[in-house]
Amino acid sequence: MSKLKITGIVLAGGKSSRMGYDKGLAKVGERKMIELVIQSLKKVCDTIIIISNTNAYNDLNIPVYVDLIKDCGPIGGIYTGLFHSHTDHNLIVACDMPFVSDKLLNNIINHCENNQIVIPSIKNQLEPLCGYYHKNILLEIKSFVDDEEYSVHKIIKHFKYEAIPFDSNSILLTNVNTPDELNKIQ
Repeated sequence: MSKLKITGIVLAGGKSSRMGYDKGLAKVGERKMIELVIQSLKKVCDTIIIISNTNAYNDLNIPVYVDLIKDCGPIGGIYTGLFHSHTDHNLIVACDMPFVSDKLLNNIINHCENNQIVIPSIKNQLEPLCGYYHKNILLEIKSFVDDEEYSVHKIIKHFKYEAIPFDSNSILLTNVNTPDELNKIQ
């Protein structure tokens, strides 16, 4: 397969109610979680955009877009990211996954050829906020949202998707939602 043009989409639009502040700004070591995600995406993507409903990430010199559809959870961010993407091929990663690596992202991309969505799974649990999404699903996602179906897990199953099994002991897909979880990974 020839080199794909890929947009990296960082989802940072959540309310972060359990963290108490924008999760992407939480530091792991000396770096903000969102910076760690961006660093990995830059190794495999041609362009990066951020989906956020605040101006907390404007200083990163990366385009930031506000959710086009409000209050429908991560599916709104996925829709917004695909809408603003200028490529067919997209990697979507939540800003609270600081250990996502370029190796993991390349593994996902290597499975995209005949799929609209490729996501990791751990013990048969889908991890939809770290995955490949083809832009051709945009209108169907909008249709689901219009019908008030917001579950990313349910929506994925309507497309040609592949779930790649990952070791449950791997930290690559760890997401950090609370101050306690942040302390545990430090």
